[in-house]
Amino acid sequence: MIELPEIFLKRMKNLLNAEEFSAFCNAYENSPVRGIRYNALKIAKSSSSVPWCKNGFIYDSAERPSKTIAYHAGLFYIQEPSAMCPGEVLGVEPGDKVLDICAAPGGKSVQIAGHLQGQVLLVSNDASASRSRALVKNLERAGVTNAIVLTEMPQKLAARFPSFFDRILVDAPCSGEGMFRRDSDAVKAYTENKPEACAAVQKEILRHAASMLKPGGRMVYSTCTFNTQENEETIAAFLEKHEEFSLVKIEHQKLGVQKGIGITQAARIWPHLAQGEGHFIALMERALPSSNDTVVSDTRAIFNKNKQPREFTEFCNEFLNISFDDKNFVLHGVNLYVQKIPIELKGLRVARSGWFLGEIKKNRFVPSQAMAMGLRKEQARYAVELSEQDAEKYLHGESLHFESPEKFPITKPWVLVCHENFPLGWARLVQGRLKNNLPVGWVI
Repeated sequence: MIELPEIFLKRMKNLLNAEEFSAFCNAYENSPVRGIRYNALKIAKSSSSVPWCKNGFIYDSAERPSKTIAYHAGLFYIQEPSAMCPGEVLGVEPGDKVLDICAAPGGKSVQIAGHLQGQVLLVSNDASASRSRALVKNLERAGVTNAIVLTEMPQKLAARFPSFFDRILVDAPCSGEGMFRRDSDAVKAYTENKPEACAAVQKEILRHAASMLKPGGRMVYSTCTFNTQENEETIAAFLEKHEEFSLVKIEHQKLGVQKGIGITQAARIWPHLAQGEGHFIALMERALPSSNDTVVSDTRAIFNKNKQPREFTEFCNEFLNISFDDKNFVLHGVNLYVQKIPIELKGLRVARSGWFLGEIKKNRFVPSQAMAMGLRKEQARYAVELSEQDAEKYLHGESLHFESPEKFPITKPWVLVCHENFPLGWARLVQGRLKNNLPVGWVI
């Protein structure tokens, strides 16, 4: 059994009655629950073993899903089951503009992208540039094509995006009490005053996030902790200062979660009551303005479209069956990105300006891994289907012998490498060999 901090146990004993506290402590004798969430951009699932997420599944600890080809094809994301709840409660629909303000390592952003289905915009932000590297890779592996990744502080975002987003997720940094069963580092990092310090940060993030939500929009605040100071008390303090916001009741019975403590519209997930770790979720809505109210326009974030570069046009004509004519292009040095709607990012710290398509070098275009993962097999003019054995070789960085049943009409074509019709990356066909083009960081 995990040796839990004494101050934490004392607080939990005060929070729960004797029977509940005993059951809560007993839950730590069990192994943490492990989950995967299928990627709605690539797979449609109609059943689930996670009650609050229709494409979430619990798997046995003996399994190793990260070792499978399906994982590297971006078909699912490995995610603790409770962490799947905030993204579902947020209620994202195709056409929304969505901000995930504390997004790394990216599980909830990938989930949101699945709800958007490539339509309009996801801004995934994390103030830590180092943490954002995992965020970028997880979005790219999942085939997300409508995301911008930033590494900014909330106040900088608030100045750029007033009343801009339809949905905002604030999965706030917290004391991590809910993760003690599965993360020994969270136990070691816990101190008596950590909840108080986290609550101060959470209130600031919420304050800035609120200014970026459109009237009529909705915002989810979530943590992976039990402490009321970081949960219900933080929400109460926020609502007291922001009268235009109100709580929206979460369907507790439908989702299989418990009510908040004191704030019954909010939700809690307890490890002794559900198959998941500790989590808190609150859903809030910003009221529509009255006729006398003025709302700052969001147009300052949008600018005129940039045209498609010639080198990329030539690549598309030769190797793709897809048009980008209505999109906005951004060129940073040699790196080419495309945006679903044009967004002004000047002055912000940007990790990805949109879907990273590739590089323009020496008057030619070289496609990226992110582009491969965001395509469907039929969108590539030249695609190959690999066996399981060859797919594993490809993921290990090997080049492969290839004999096409039909001779390709050009020399050295860019080929989309697939397994069971899902892209794994690019290869260049040269003299009967598929020359592997996997980036170093993607090689197993």
